[in-house]
Amino acid sequence: RTSRKGRDLAARPYAALAFYWPEVGRQVRVAGRVVTAGPEESAADLRRRSPGALAAALVGRQSEVLDAYEELDRASAAAWERAQREPDAPAPTWTLYVLDPEEVEFFQGDEHRRHVRLRYRATDDGWTRELLWP
Repeated sequence: RTSRKGRDLAARPYAALAFYWPEVGRQVRVAGRVVTAGPEESAADLRRRSPGALAAALVGRQSEVLDAYEELDRASAAAWERAQREPDAPAPTWTLYVLDPEEVEFFQGDEHRRHVRLRYRATDDGWTRELLWP
């Protein structure tokens, strides 16, 4: 949450996810508001990840200026040692973000560039389906 991305999401909690399969010319894009999960959910998310994720979270200085690589070496070594010693160590900056979809678009490419784009938008009554120009 203290990284540049975390600060950006705090200022404007909106994001999009894109999944692209170039072999078949397909893409799915999901966009919507981003909500912050609670501390219990965030901690559970971190526990499901690798010890390396915990070590990186324990360093906790993502996106800050690094004066010298040796500083990272020292901080990382200490964090790895702690992560192995305390696999449930708290990492206060680790935050789980959840995207609440407001819009989903399915894209199918076409060799003549007549791509098929279907957009679904959330409304008060459910989802509205729209066919979009390529």
